[in-house]
Amino acid sequence: MLNNLRPPRHEFYEQYKDIFCWYDVDDYACYDVLTVAPSTIERVRRAAASVWKVLNKAGKVMKRFDDQTLVEEFDYPEETLRLIRSNTQAPFIAHCDFAVSNDNIYLLECNAEVATFIVETFKMNGIVASHFGKVDPNINAEAVLKRELNKYIEESARYLGKAPSKCNIVFAALSKAPEDIGTVEYLRSLCNYKSRFCAVENLEMDEHYCYDDTGEIVDVVYRIYPTEWMVEDEDPNSGVSLWDYFEPLVYARKVALINPVSSFVLQNKALMALITELGSDFFSNDGLVDFSHFLPTFMVPDQIKPPYVAKPTWGREGREVEIVKGASEVVTNPDPEYTHYAKVYQQYVDLPCAYVEGNEYKLQLSCFLINGIPEGVAARIGRDVISNNSKFIPVGY
Repeated sequence: MLNNLRPPRHEFYEQYKDIFCWYDVDDYACYDVLTVAPSTIERVRRAAASVWKVLNKAGKVMKRFDDQTLVEEFDYPEETLRLIRSNTQAPFIAHCDFAVSNDNIYLLECNAEVATFIVETFKMNGIVASHFGKVDPNINAEAVLKRELNKYIEESARYLGKAPSKCNIVFAALSKAPEDIGTVEYLRSLCNYKSRFCAVENLEMDEHYCYDDTGEIVDVVYRIYPTEWMVEDEDPNSGVSLWDYFEPLVYARKVALINPVSSFVLQNKALMALITELGSDFFSNDGLVDFSHFLPTFMVPDQIKPPYVAKPTWGREGREVEIVKGASEVVTNPDPEYTHYAKVYQQYVDLPCAYVEGNEYKLQLSCFLINGIPEGVAARIGRDVISNNSKFIPVGY
Protein backbone atom coordinates (compact mmCIF):
# COMPACT_ATOMS: atom_id res chain seq x y z
CA MET A 1 0.00 0.00 0.00
CA LEU A 2 2.77 2.45 0.94
CA ASN A 3 4.58 1.80 -2.34
CA ASN A 4 1.52 3.01 -4.23
CA LEU A 5 1.73 6.33 -2.41
CA ARG A 6 5.25 7.05 -3.54
CA PRO A 7 5.50 9.90 -6.05
CA PRO A 8 6.38 9.10 -9.68
CA ARG A 9 9.77 10.79 -9.25
CA HIS A 10 10.81 8.32 -6.57
CA GLU A 11 9.45 5.32 -8.44
CA PHE A 12 11.31 6.34 -11.61
CA TYR A 13 14.70 7.04 -10.08
CA GLU A 14 14.54 4.03 -7.77
CA GLN A 15 15.08 1.90 -10.90
CA TYR A 16 18.53 3.43 -11.26
CA LYS A 17 19.65 3.53 -7.63
CA ASP A 18 22.59 1.24 -8.41
CA ILE A 19 24.25 4.02 -10.41
CA PHE A 20 22.48 7.11 -8.99
CA CYS A 21 21.78 6.43 -5.32
CA TRP A 22 21.91 10.11 -4.27
CA TYR A 23 18.89 11.14 -6.38
CA ASP A 24 16.58 11.42 -3.35
CA VAL A 25 18.70 13.62 -1.05
CA ASP A 26 16.66 16.81 -0.61
CA ASP A 27 14.66 15.84 -3.72
CA TYR A 28 17.86 16.44 -5.68
CA ALA A 29 16.85 14.93 -9.03
CA CYS A 30 13.88 16.53 -10.80
CA TYR A 31 11.32 14.33 -12.51
CA ASP A 32 11.06 16.61 -15.52
CA VAL A 33 13.02 17.79 -18.54
CA LEU A 34 13.95 21.40 -19.20
CA THR A 35 13.71 22.26 -22.87
CA VAL A 36 16.93 23.87 -24.07
CA ALA A 37 17.35 24.80 -27.73
CA PRO A 38 20.02 22.89 -29.68
CA SER A 39 21.56 26.24 -30.62
CA THR A 40 22.02 27.07 -26.93
CA ILE A 41 23.64 23.70 -26.27
CA GLU A 42 26.05 24.30 -29.13
CA ARG A 43 26.86 27.83 -27.93
CA VAL A 44 27.66 26.48 -24.47
CA ARG A 45 29.96 23.86 -25.98
CA ARG A 46 31.77 26.51 -28.01
CA ALA A 47 32.09 28.72 -24.93
CA ALA A 48 33.58 25.82 -22.96
CA ALA A 49 36.15 25.12 -25.68
CA SER A 50 37.09 28.80 -25.82
CA VAL A 51 37.50 29.36 -22.07
CA TRP A 52 39.45 26.11 -21.70
CA LYS A 53 42.15 27.46 -24.01
CA VAL A 54 42.32 30.68 -22.02
CA LEU A 55 42.42 28.86 -18.67
CA ASN A 56 45.24 26.61 -19.80
CA LYS A 57 47.33 29.49 -21.13
CA ALA A 58 46.78 31.43 -17.91
CA GLY A 59 47.77 28.30 -15.97
CA LYS A 60 51.13 28.25 -17.75
CA VAL A 61 51.69 31.88 -16.75
CA MET A 62 50.72 31.09 -13.16
CA LYS A 63 53.33 28.32 -12.96
CA ARG A 64 56.10 30.79 -13.80
CA PHE A 65 55.57 32.97 -10.72
CA ASP A 66 58.01 32.65 -7.83
CA ASP A 67 57.09 30.73 -4.69
CA GLN A 68 56.29 33.81 -2.63
CA THR A 69 53.86 35.14 -5.24
CA LEU A 70 52.08 31.80 -5.61
CA VAL A 71 51.67 31.39 -1.86
CA GLU A 72 51.03 34.94 -0.68
CA GLU A 73 49.17 36.46 -3.62
CA PHE A 74 47.39 33.47 -5.16
CA ASP A 75 46.88 31.21 -2.12
CA TYR A 76 48.57 28.03 -3.36
CA PRO A 77 49.71 25.73 -0.54
CA GLU A 78 53.51 25.81 -0.38
CA GLU A 79 53.61 22.01 -0.20
CA THR A 80 52.19 21.73 -3.74
CA LEU A 81 54.61 24.03 -5.59
CA ARG A 82 57.09 21.37 -6.70
CA LEU A 83 54.36 19.27 -8.33
CA ILE A 84 52.66 22.31 -9.80
CA ARG A 85 55.85 23.17 -11.67
CA SER A 86 57.05 19.67 -12.54
CA ASN A 87 53.87 17.89 -13.62
CA THR A 88 53.48 17.95 -17.40
CA GLN A 89 50.20 16.02 -17.74
CA ALA A 90 47.16 17.89 -19.02
CA PRO A 91 43.96 17.61 -16.95
CA PHE A 92 41.65 14.75 -17.96
CA ILE A 93 38.20 16.04 -17.04
CA ALA A 94 36.76 19.35 -15.87
CA HIS A 95 33.45 21.13 -16.03
CA CYS A 96 32.72 24.78 -16.56
CA ASP A 97 29.67 26.46 -15.02
CA PHE A 98 27.98 29.14 -17.09
CA ALA A 99 25.34 31.83 -16.81
CA VAL A 100 23.51 32.11 -20.13
CA SER A 101 22.23 35.67 -20.09
CA ASN A 102 20.41 36.70 -23.27
CA ASP A 103 23.08 36.74 -25.99
CA ASN A 104 25.96 36.34 -23.55
CA ILE A 105 27.49 33.26 -21.94
CA TYR A 106 29.58 33.99 -18.85
CA LEU A 107 31.97 31.61 -17.11
CA LEU A 108 31.21 31.51 -13.39
CA GLU A 109 33.94 29.03 -12.48
CA CYS A 110 35.77 25.95 -13.67
CA ASN A 111 35.86 22.77 -11.58
CA ALA A 112 39.08 21.42 -13.02
CA GLU A 113 40.37 18.95 -10.46
CA VAL A 114 37.72 16.67 -8.93
CA ALA A 115 34.71 17.08 -11.16
CA THR A 116 31.46 15.41 -10.08
CA PHE A 117 28.00 15.74 -11.75
CA ILE A 118 29.29 13.11 -14.19
CA VAL A 119 26.65 10.40 -13.69
CA GLU A 120 23.90 12.99 -14.05
CA THR A 121 25.32 14.39 -17.28
CA PHE A 122 26.63 11.34 -19.11
CA LYS A 123 24.08 8.72 -18.00
CA MET A 124 20.95 9.99 -16.28
CA ASN A 125 20.24 13.00 -18.51
CA GLY A 126 19.69 10.73 -21.50
CA ILE A 127 17.60 8.23 -19.54
CA VAL A 128 15.24 10.92 -18.24
CA ALA A 129 15.07 12.76 -21.57
CA SER A 130 14.12 9.55 -23.35
CA HIS A 131 11.49 8.81 -20.70
CA PHE A 132 9.81 12.13 -21.45
CA GLY A 133 10.15 11.77 -25.22
CA LYS A 134 12.90 14.38 -25.58
CA VAL A 135 16.16 14.29 -27.53
CA ASP A 136 19.24 13.96 -25.33
CA PRO A 137 21.83 16.62 -26.26
CA ASN A 138 24.50 14.29 -24.84
CA ILE A 139 23.64 11.30 -26.98
CA ASN A 140 27.29 10.65 -27.92
CA ALA A 141 28.82 11.88 -24.67
CA GLU A 142 29.24 8.58 -22.83
CA ALA A 143 31.08 7.04 -25.79
CA VAL A 144 33.45 10.02 -25.86
CA LEU A 145 33.95 9.80 -22.09
CA LYS A 146 34.79 6.08 -22.28
CA ARG A 147 37.19 6.52 -25.19
CA GLU A 148 39.01 9.45 -23.60
CA LEU A 149 39.15 7.89 -20.12
CA ASN A 150 40.94 4.83 -21.46
CA LYS A 151 43.21 6.97 -23.58
CA TYR A 152 44.14 8.96 -20.49
CA ILE A 153 44.77 5.83 -18.44
CA GLU A 154 47.09 4.64 -21.20
CA GLU A 155 48.90 8.00 -21.19
CA SER A 156 49.20 7.86 -17.38
CA ALA A 157 50.74 4.39 -17.62
CA ARG A 158 53.26 5.67 -20.17
CA TYR A 159 54.00 8.57 -17.82
CA LEU A 160 55.05 5.92 -15.30
CA GLY A 161 56.94 3.94 -17.93
CA LYS A 162 54.55 0.99 -17.73
CA ALA A 163 51.94 -0.77 -19.85
CA PRO A 164 48.35 -0.08 -18.72
CA SER A 165 47.62 -3.81 -18.49
CA LYS A 166 50.46 -4.09 -15.95
CA CYS A 167 49.19 -1.23 -13.77
CA ASN A 168 47.19 -1.54 -10.57
CA ILE A 169 44.48 1.04 -11.27
CA VAL A 170 42.45 2.28 -8.31
CA PHE A 171 39.34 4.47 -8.31
CA ALA A 172 39.19 6.24 -4.97
CA ALA A 173 36.70 8.27 -2.95
CA LEU A 174 35.81 8.71 0.69
CA SER A 175 33.93 5.73 2.09
CA LYS A 176 31.21 7.97 3.56
CA ALA A 177 30.54 9.94 0.36
CA PRO A 178 27.89 8.04 -1.67
CA GLU A 179 27.90 10.52 -4.56
CA ASP A 180 31.68 10.38 -4.91
CA ILE A 181 31.69 6.58 -4.72
CA GLY A 182 28.90 6.39 -7.30
CA THR A 183 30.83 8.73 -9.58
CA VAL A 184 34.08 6.76 -9.53
CA GLU A 185 32.25 3.43 -9.81
CA TYR A 186 30.47 4.71 -12.92
CA LEU A 187 33.79 5.79 -14.40
CA ARG A 188 35.31 2.46 -13.42
CA SER A 189 32.56 0.73 -15.39
CA LEU A 190 33.90 2.52 -18.49
CA CYS A 191 37.49 1.45 -17.87
CA ASN A 192 38.80 -1.23 -20.25
CA TYR A 193 41.54 -2.28 -17.84
CA LYS A 194 41.48 -4.24 -14.62
CA SER A 195 40.74 -1.88 -11.74
CA ARG A 196 39.21 -1.78 -8.29
CA PHE A 197 37.60 0.65 -5.88
CA CYS A 198 39.52 1.65 -2.76
CA ALA A 199 38.35 4.12 -0.16
CA VAL A 200 40.67 7.13 0.04
CA GLU A 201 41.25 6.60 3.76
CA ASN A 202 42.41 3.02 3.09
CA LEU A 203 45.23 4.04 0.77
CA GLU A 204 48.57 3.67 2.52
CA MET A 205 52.07 4.75 1.58
CA ASP A 206 55.68 4.67 2.66
CA GLU A 207 58.81 6.17 1.17
CA HIS A 208 58.77 3.57 -1.61
CA TYR A 209 55.19 3.11 -2.87
CA CYS A 210 51.48 3.74 -2.47
CA TYR A 211 49.37 0.70 -1.52
CA ASP A 212 45.70 -0.18 -1.78
CA ASP A 213 43.61 -1.86 0.92
CA THR A 214 44.88 -5.30 -0.09
CA GLY A 215 48.51 -4.23 0.28
CA GLU A 216 49.15 -4.18 -3.47
CA ILE A 217 51.30 -1.41 -4.96
CA VAL A 218 49.14 1.21 -6.67
CA ASP A 219 50.19 2.72 -10.00
CA VAL A 220 47.28 4.92 -11.09
CA VAL A 221 44.73 6.60 -8.80
CA TYR A 222 41.57 8.15 -10.18
CA ARG A 223 40.57 10.26 -7.19
CA ILE A 224 37.62 12.36 -6.15
CA TYR A 225 39.54 14.00 -3.37
CA PRO A 226 40.94 17.53 -3.62
CA THR A 227 44.66 18.23 -3.43
CA GLU A 228 44.22 20.81 -0.67
CA TRP A 229 42.59 18.10 1.48
CA MET A 230 45.46 15.73 0.70
CA VAL A 231 47.93 18.39 1.88
CA GLU A 232 46.11 18.75 5.20
CA ASP A 233 45.69 15.02 5.88
CA GLU A 234 47.54 13.48 8.80
CA ASP A 235 47.79 9.93 10.07
CA PRO A 236 45.33 9.86 13.02
CA ASN A 237 47.70 7.70 15.06
CA SER A 238 51.14 9.17 14.36
CA GLY A 239 50.17 12.70 13.32
CA VAL A 240 52.52 12.37 10.33
CA SER A 241 51.52 14.35 7.24
CA LEU A 242 50.48 11.90 4.53
CA TRP A 243 51.40 14.46 1.85
CA ASP A 244 55.03 14.19 3.01
CA TYR A 245 54.95 10.60 1.77
CA PHE A 246 52.61 10.95 -1.20
CA GLU A 247 54.13 14.03 -2.84
CA PRO A 248 57.59 12.46 -3.40
CA LEU A 249 55.95 9.37 -4.91
CA VAL A 250 54.05 11.47 -7.44
CA TYR A 251 57.14 13.58 -8.12
CA ALA A 252 59.24 10.46 -8.74
CA ARG A 253 56.54 9.05 -11.07
CA LYS A 254 55.90 6.05 -8.88
CA VAL A 255 52.18 6.81 -8.88
CA ALA A 256 50.02 8.84 -11.28
CA LEU A 257 46.93 10.82 -10.33
CA ILE A 258 43.83 11.41 -12.41
CA ASN A 259 43.24 14.31 -12.41
CA PRO A 260 46.93 15.19 -12.10
CA VAL A 261 48.18 18.06 -9.96
CA SER A 262 48.36 20.25 -13.09
CA SER A 263 44.56 20.48 -12.75
CA PHE A 264 45.04 21.96 -9.26
CA VAL A 265 46.45 25.09 -10.91
CA LEU A 266 43.25 25.56 -12.93
CA GLN A 267 41.01 24.75 -9.95
CA ASN A 268 42.14 27.86 -8.07
CA LYS A 269 39.63 30.68 -8.58
CA ALA A 270 42.54 33.10 -8.28
CA LEU A 271 43.32 32.09 -11.86
CA MET A 272 40.25 34.10 -12.91
CA ALA A 273 41.78 37.19 -11.29
CA LEU A 274 45.03 36.58 -13.17
CA ILE A 275 43.09 36.34 -16.43
CA THR A 276 41.48 39.73 -15.70
CA GLU A 277 44.92 41.19 -14.94
CA LEU A 278 46.48 39.79 -18.13
CA GLY A 279 43.63 41.20 -20.23
CA SER A 280 42.10 40.26 -23.56
CA ASP A 281 45.07 41.41 -25.68
CA PHE A 282 47.33 38.84 -24.03
CA PHE A 283 45.07 36.00 -25.18
CA SER A 284 43.94 37.40 -28.53
CA ASN A 285 47.54 37.28 -29.76
CA ASP A 286 47.20 33.50 -30.04
CA GLY A 287 43.81 33.67 -31.71
CA LEU A 288 42.04 32.53 -28.55
CA VAL A 289 38.45 33.51 -29.12
CA ASP A 290 35.77 35.34 -27.20
CA PHE A 291 37.34 36.75 -24.05
CA SER A 292 33.85 38.15 -23.35
CA HIS A 293 32.99 34.88 -21.54
CA PHE A 294 35.14 36.03 -18.60
CA LEU A 295 33.75 38.23 -15.85
CA PRO A 296 36.09 40.80 -14.24
CA THR A 297 37.59 39.16 -11.15
CA PHE A 298 39.99 40.56 -8.53
CA MET A 299 41.92 39.44 -5.46
CA VAL A 300 40.91 42.45 -3.33
CA PRO A 301 37.39 43.89 -2.88
CA ASP A 302 38.31 47.55 -3.31
CA GLN A 303 38.95 46.94 -7.01
CA ILE A 304 35.30 46.11 -7.69
CA LYS A 305 31.97 47.72 -6.94
CA PRO A 306 28.67 45.96 -6.20
CA PRO A 307 27.11 43.86 -7.45
CA TYR A 308 29.82 41.25 -7.05
CA VAL A 309 30.35 37.71 -5.75
CA ALA A 310 33.01 36.81 -3.16
CA LYS A 311 34.28 33.21 -3.41
CA PRO A 312 37.04 31.27 -1.60
CA THR A 313 40.02 30.51 -3.84
CA TRP A 314 39.64 26.83 -3.02
CA GLY A 315 35.89 26.87 -2.45
CA ARG A 316 33.69 24.07 -3.72
CA GLU A 317 29.98 23.45 -4.16
CA GLY A 318 28.99 27.07 -3.57
CA ARG A 319 30.23 27.04 0.03
CA GLU A 320 31.22 30.30 1.74
CA VAL A 321 29.99 32.28 -1.30
CA GLU A 322 28.72 35.79 -0.69
CA ILE A 323 26.69 37.84 -3.17
CA VAL A 324 26.91 41.58 -2.54
CA LYS A 325 24.28 43.46 -4.53
CA GLY A 326 24.38 46.65 -2.50
CA ALA A 327 25.10 48.11 0.91
CA SER A 328 22.09 46.42 2.48
CA GLU A 329 21.55 43.44 0.16
CA VAL A 330 23.85 40.50 0.82
CA VAL A 331 23.20 36.81 0.15
CA THR A 332 25.49 34.31 1.86
CA ASN A 333 26.07 30.58 1.92
CA PRO A 334 28.39 30.34 4.95
CA ASP A 335 30.62 27.35 5.65
CA PRO A 336 33.28 27.49 8.40
CA GLU A 337 35.36 24.86 6.59
CA TYR A 338 36.23 27.40 3.89
CA THR A 339 36.65 30.64 5.86
CA HIS A 340 40.45 30.37 6.13
CA TYR A 341 41.00 30.62 2.38
CA ALA A 342 41.64 33.89 0.56
CA LYS A 343 38.78 35.13 -1.61
CA VAL A 344 38.29 36.38 -5.13
CA TYR A 345 35.77 39.05 -6.06
CA GLN A 346 33.91 38.51 -9.32
CA GLN A 347 31.44 40.73 -11.11
CA TYR A 348 27.92 39.51 -10.45
CA VAL A 349 25.69 38.43 -13.30
CA ASP A 350 22.08 37.37 -12.99
CA LEU A 351 21.36 33.73 -13.71
CA PRO A 352 18.35 33.21 -15.98
CA CYS A 353 15.10 31.91 -14.49
CA ALA A 354 13.68 28.46 -15.11
CA TYR A 355 10.22 27.25 -14.17
CA VAL A 356 10.24 23.62 -13.08
CA GLU A 357 7.44 21.67 -11.40
CA GLY A 358 5.53 24.88 -10.76
CA ASN A 359 8.40 26.71 -9.07
CA GLU A 360 10.81 29.45 -10.18
CA TYR A 361 14.53 28.78 -9.93
CA LYS A 362 17.85 30.18 -11.10
CA LEU A 363 19.39 28.14 -13.92
CA GLN A 364 23.06 27.25 -14.39
CA LEU A 365 24.30 25.31 -17.41
CA SER A 366 27.53 23.32 -17.26
CA CYS A 367 29.72 21.75 -19.91
CA PHE A 368 32.45 19.17 -19.41
CA LEU A 369 35.87 19.21 -21.03
CA ILE A 370 37.22 15.70 -21.58
CA ASN A 371 40.83 15.86 -22.70
CA GLY A 372 39.87 19.31 -23.93
CA ILE A 373 36.80 18.09 -25.86
CA PRO A 374 33.61 20.01 -24.96
CA GLU A 375 31.13 17.18 -24.43
CA GLY A 376 28.35 16.76 -21.90
CA VAL A 377 25.99 19.66 -21.15
CA ALA A 378 23.76 19.59 -18.07
CA ALA A 379 21.80 21.90 -15.80
CA ARG A 380 21.25 22.68 -12.14
CA ILE A 381 18.57 24.86 -10.65
CA GLY A 382 18.53 26.58 -7.28
CA ARG A 383 18.27 29.90 -5.53
CA ASP A 384 20.77 32.77 -5.67
CA VAL A 385 23.76 30.53 -4.96
CA ILE A 386 23.98 27.31 -6.95
CA SER A 387 25.39 24.83 -4.43
CA ASN A 388 25.75 21.10 -3.93
CA ASN A 389 22.15 21.07 -2.71
CA SER A 390 20.81 22.68 -5.88
CA LYS A 391 18.70 20.38 -8.01
CA PHE A 392 19.66 18.39 -11.07
CA ILE A 393 17.26 19.10 -13.93
CA PRO A 394 17.73 16.99 -17.09
CA VAL A 395 17.78 18.91 -20.36
CA GLY A 396 16.54 17.97 -23.80
CA TYR A 397 14.75 19.23 -26.87
